[in-house]
Amino acid sequence: MEFRGKEGENPVLERKMEKFCEEYIVDYNAYRAAIRAGYSNSTAHSHSYKLLRREDVMARICELQEEFIRKSLLDNKNRVLREYWNIYEKAMQAQPVTVWDKELKEYVPTGEYQFDDKIAMKCLEFIAKLGGMLSEKEDGKTGEDFELIVKVEKDENKA
Repeated sequence: MEFRGKEGENPVLERKMEKFCEEYIVDYNAYRAAIRAGYSNSTAHSHSYKLLRREDVMARICELQEEFIRKSLLDNKNRVLREYWNIYEKAMQAQPVTVWDKELKEYVPTGEYQFDDKIAMKCLEFIAKLGGMLSEKEDGKTGEDFELIVKVEKDENKA
């Protein structure tokens, strides 16, 4: 949505007012916003004062603020989801199980692999909650109780 001034108002003036509104929410400095919107340095103070007294300008500033907040929240939600997914993928990577070999004096692989199922499940639970797939119950627990059982068997041929 774009700024709509009073009926019959100059379209160039309307564009300047829209630009003023956009620039004002950057740092909430009316003087600098007026300059960035195209008003001269000598008239920026008086124009910014007059613009902030107009109901239509203030309404447009409120619309832009709401739009900015919605966009920021969505960006933050997406960033959080990506980070949890990255943690989930890292937790799901199979890591070799090692034991200390006294003769070699180093850790050696046993042939078994493990992954961090608790972290992986917590990440999936959070992702599901954030995506609206799980809802809070009155007792504070989420969804159905479930358990992940993973059995890693040693390959007899490699032993």
